[in-house]
Amino acid sequence: MNQQERLWAGKFGNDYHERNAIRDPVKYWEGVLWGRLGNVHSAVEFGAGKGDNLVALRTLIGPSHNQLTGVEINANACMIMRDNKLDAAHCPAREFMSAVAYDLAFTRGFLIHVPTGSVNATLDKIYKSSRRFICLAEYYSPKRRQVTYHGKQQALWTDDFAGRMMELHPELQLVNYGFDYHLKGGDDLTYFLMEKPQ
Repeated sequence: MNQQERLWAGKFGNDYHERNAIRDPVKYWEGVLWGRLGNVHSAVEFGAGKGDNLVALRTLIGPSHNQLTGVEINANACMIMRDNKLDAAHCPAREFMSAVAYDLAFTRGFLIHVPTGSVNATLDKIYKSSRRFICLAEYYSPKRRQVTYHGKQQALWTDDFAGRMMELHPELQLVNYGFDYHLKGGDDLTYFLMEKPQ
């Protein structure tokens, strides 16, 4: 387990999950997947936390579609996901293994916490986990930049994660993007929805 994984697996991660809740995730995913919800019947989230996004997607795609998996390193967050009847893979994202590909593989405020040397391997893991759509919702910066996070160094970086993903996999098509502004109830994350050729 690397330094960042130990940070999120321990008390720092526990405190994060206790104080944070995603605001209005159903409305958020309605916007991100506008016109495409009918093509999403399964999803995997990397850095899923307590599974708020996956619960929202279950609301949108219907309870009969229950192939919803959260990949999360924090054991307490995984217990909450399981209590909410979600599949929880308690492991580092880079170690996640699945026999199936999901209609949607996504992050929401996760890649910003992945150290520089692990970003491309994590992006590849996300790519391989997707059958069709990939959504990366992160703090955007045209160049990689470290930001002090709750007094911690080496815990948060801004970057052009979607640009990196499309450089690694140029066949991906960018089909939607937008900014989730805090004054409108968002988290100041920029999302990029990409699609694999079908």
